[in-house]
Formats: sequence, structure tokens, C-alpha cells
Amino acid sequence: MMKELSLRIAAPVIYQRMIQTFEKYHIHPYDTQGTAIPKEDGLHIILRFAPDFSRKAETTFSMKQASQPDQEVTHFFEKTAEQCKSELITNYFKMIKP
Repeated sequence: MMKELSLRIAAPVIYQRMIQTFEKYHIHPYDTQGTAIPKEDGLHIILRFAPDFSRKAETTFSMKQASQPDQEVTHFFEKTAEQCKSELITNYFKMIKP
């Protein structure tokens, strides 16, 4: 089994696309944990989010997509950002509830 590597180190171009996409949703990089597992056919990406990082979104990108992110990459990050934002909002309302 391959070891999970920090997305920032394993795939800096993908990480940068994630940061750019999440910024549009006003999500800070520290609200997520991104890791990558190198595979024969590409990189398996795991994004953990929620207050305790218990929720996750996973996908696999080809090596070409890792170096040249395409619309599929952006769509994955947009979908995950929406889920993350929803979790953050839900958690916020739980915190302020009397």
C-alpha cells in the first residue's frame, strides 16, 4: 500500500488549482486536508474536511491532469468546495445555537 503524501508536495499544480477554486467559495486552505497517493494510472486524491476532518471526497487524476489540470479537476474541487462550505455553515449554526 502506498503512503499518503501531502497534496501540496505530491502535486503542487493540483494543490494550486484546489486553492484557487476554494478561494471562490471563501474556504481557507486550513479548512481542508489534501493528500495524494501515487498509483500506476495517476494520483488518487483525498480531500478531508468538516470540523474534525471526518468527511472526505476522493478521486483519481491522471498524471497529465496532475501537471495540466483540466475541467474535470476544477469540477471535482468545485463540488468538494460546495460540500465543505455546507459543512462549515452547518457547524457554525450548531456553535451559535443557544
